Amino acid sequence: MLQQLLEMCTDPSQSLPSSQKSTLFDTSLEAVLHLCNGPGVAQNIKQHLTKFCNIESETPSYTDFVQAANWALRGLRKVNVPGIPAFQDDDETNVLFHVNDPSYIHQEHQGKKSSRKPDVVVVSYKSAADIMPEGKSTNVYQSACKKPTKDHENFQWMQVRTTFEFKRPKKRLSHPPSTYNKDYVVPTVPYMDYMKEKEADASAQLTDSTPATGTAETSHKKSNELQNISERLRSSKRGSDHLGSNELPNTKRSKQDEERQSRQEQDDGDDDEDDDDDKKKKKELRKLHPVVQNGLYVAEMFAAHTARQHVISFIVNNDIIYLWWFDRHHTIQCAGINFVQDLPRFVVLLFIMQRMGYKQWGLHPLFEPEPGYEGEIIVECEDKDKGNRDNEGQDKKKRVDLTLDLKSKKRMTHFGLRGRATSVFPVKSKVLSALPRRSHFLNESTELVAKLFWPEEARQSEPEILEEVYKIAQEDPDVLGHVPEMVWFHKFEGTSTAIIRKALGIDDTGSRALYIIVFRKLDPITTLSGDELLLAWWEVVKCHRALWKRGVHHRDVSPSNLMGYRLGGRFISVLNDFDLSSIKRFLSSIKDAPKGFERTGTVPFMSLHLLVPEAIAGQVEHVYYHDAESFIWVLTWVCLRYENGKLLRKNRPLDEWLTVDALGCYEEKMAFLGRLRSMHPTPSHQKNFDVAVQCLAVIHRYTGPFASVPADDEVVFNTWLQDHVPKNVLQGTIS
Repeated sequence: MLQQLLEMCTDPSQSLPSSQKSTLFDTSLEAVLHLCNGPGVAQNIKQHLTKFCNIESETPSYTDFVQAANWALRGLRKVNVPGIPAFQDDDETNVLFHVNDPSYIHQEHQGKKSSRKPDVVVVSYKSAADIMPEGKSTNVYQSACKKPTKDHENFQWMQVRTTFEFKRPKKRLSHPPSTYNKDYVVPTVPYMDYMKEKEADASAQLTDSTPATGTAETSHKKSNELQNISERLRSSKRGSDHLGSNELPNTKRSKQDEERQSRQEQDDGDDDEDDDDDKKKKKELRKLHPVVQNGLYVAEMFAAHTARQHVISFIVNNDIIYLWWFDRHHTIQCAGINFVQDLPRFVVLLFIMQRMGYKQWGLHPLFEPEPGYEGEIIVECEDKDKGNRDNEGQDKKKRVDLTLDLKSKKRMTHFGLRGRATSVFPVKSKVLSALPRRSHFLNESTELVAKLFWPEEARQSEPEILEEVYKIAQEDPDVLGHVPEMVWFHKFEGTSTAIIRKALGIDDTGSRALYIIVFRKLDPITTLSGDELLLAWWEVVKCHRALWKRGVHHRDVSPSNLMGYRLGGRFISVLNDFDLSSIKRFLSSIKDAPKGFERTGTVPFMSLHLLVPEAIAGQVEHVYYHDAESFIWVLTWVCLRYENGKLLRKNRPLDEWLTVDALGCYEEKMAFLGRLRSMHPTPSHQKNFDVAVQCLAVIHRYTGPFASVPADDEVVFNTWLQDHVPKNVLQGTIS
């Protein structure tokens, strides 16, 4: 991995011969050896490493670790390696280590505040200087050895390049050797295992590990160890993301995320602040495993940036540093480096960190040329209009202006590690606003929203699926006007998560790439009540059925995907978010395409038959009645949790569905069906709940071990849904 990171740091303006590029790691090792041996900087580093080894507990050791790292960074300013840019005293590359624990770093997620306290952070020299109290020491490096004085003077996650989370089970560590060389023998199994521990709610175990071939500096393994952690951080859905209901949608730091996170922080002792003394004591006694804490910090760093491509973070276990590479595909854990016994490799890592620009840290150069950028973005893309060709017949470049409203209350961002990581922002664009409208779109809104997400590259893209949907819409009145209007889309080349995996020689199956789609703005269906809500729901049911019959399978029915707009005062509902959809006839022709057995959807609204172990294992095909059942759960959800278009502020039924996994949700839903008659809808949804109850009775009828759901989709459509809808709604004649 160090070799790959060095190659990432090479100056693009210099054409480095391949023979020289392949030896960057050895060249760098040679270049830093003088900082590991001898007087001066090397002596200072060794002194602090020796003190680090002598300290018998974790927290007091932070200072000497930071001192050693910062001494090395100062010495590295004068180190030059051919092909690597020289040190620049600027905010982008002049970084240092800073003690952070026990100070909190705060961040807002959909109106909810998170508070975390990573042990040590890496920030720019300027950021460290900015938080120093006035009138006190002006030595930034001396100040970096102490925690920030007050939380309100602490760093923002946007400023944090990376974090170091410590674990110190050993009291004493072996001292540094008298002399360092390049021939240190790396242990044969230098990986960190995530073990079950009583103080951590650690249900995840290391699986699917693929040790790399090659030398120690590039060895790594694919780690699904954080899959369970990722499930905690993101929503319990493997589903869609768009501006959804006024209840927080199900990715983008969803309600599931927040309430599951809240429960875990209370139960597991996460590092959020709490005014309750008993809870504080409980948290102190039950600290999360460093792997879990590391995952939480990575999720914060992802969430702090627009379209961040990857995050590099570190765990220090005794005297071993483990580098973790996170992107939207999965996690790569790299071989541990013993920074005491194998100091030269650690100093090469520090050299890399000092020469990494914003792009190498994972910031997208277009969306964030510097942290916190909020200006206009210009995307250059091919102009597909036949008249816009150059003399050689090639498509000319079109420049699309985008101004994302990153401070909007309607902004929906993702909090998590893996997956599509969808974020949605209001956006303005002169170019896109001036585009001609296609005749089969009825939404008259002039407002636009931008959806940034990371779909799997092997899957048929959402723009391709939508174009097929639009063809159907021109022929089927049940679809016309009831699907989202895609104004423009673009795939960002060079963002594929396969790039790093191919370079490391590991499997890149399931790779993802960054897309942006701009849609015309929609409003959530949950803002409706009474007959208007039921009619909107029914129109989406019909649209979904019409598309399914034509081979477009949506497979992610949830409240946030039922949207709409007003036309002449009437609410026109829309089946939204097709990025988990599939077109049946295309699947057989696409290599590695999903075959309908993957478990897609939003857990609280998924069919009971998709929440059982067989379905979780991918042994149950997703068929029409699964989506039909999801529509029933959505209607039930709205009737019980919304009053006059607003989410209930307290005592909301079904909250527990948001805080359990798939199997737990199955149990909750079965229990709910058993006590259905005792459930009370909100006043504005009394009649709608009567419809929901009739539909739920059908679900209950088919939950027994010997029940068999009709194989005919039309029978399901009629008996599960249509037969229970009032005649005036079927005719569209509501008052």
